[in-house]
Amino acid sequence: MPPSRTTPLPALSQLSLSLLLLLLLLSAPRPTAASTATTTTSPAAPTPTVLDVSDRYRYAGCYNETTAVSGAGGARALGDGADEVLAGQMTVPLCLGFCAGGGGGGTVYKYAGLEFSRECWCAQRLSAASAKLSDSECNLGCDGDSQTACGGALKLTVYMLSAAPSTNMARGLAAIIMMASVVYNLL
Repeated sequence: MPPSRTTPLPALSQLSLSLLLLLLLLSAPRPTAASTATTTTSPAAPTPTVLDVSDRYRYAGCYNETTAVSGAGGARALGDGADEVLAGQMTVPLCLGFCAGGGGGGTVYKYAGLEFSRECWCAQRLSAASAKLSDSECNLGCDGDSQTACGGALKLTVYMLSAAPSTNMARGLAAIIMMASVVYNLL
């Protein structure tokens, strides 16, 4: 097979092609002041996150406050317990400590809830009129730690007393017994 040969475009064709490209570039719409204006937006504020910092309490969810719920008689979702308001200072650990007996008259409450960035509510029960909501609805940061969720307007970030300490203790005891058995068998 003979080697292929390409024939160069005639000079007139190359010139025509160059002119055509130049005309296309020149005829393209030019940016105007209106089309070059840029819009700047500030980034959205970060959404506070749930903080699970206690061995005694576990996050239970975001629940609505019941003071305005029909049939609740104005009762709170976490009523008949203790409460504390710490404007400018409230954090999840402060509220959990309060509900674990550190400030609630020595009583250890089953539920701890934070509302409206600065309110801490403790109770032995969560009202049946309180419905579980999406976590994103408890979107206010704590007054003392804006990165951590502390409920919302008529919304509670709720924590519930857990059996974690006794479970952890049982696991630890099982590990000690197993280690003692291994050591005994080695002797």
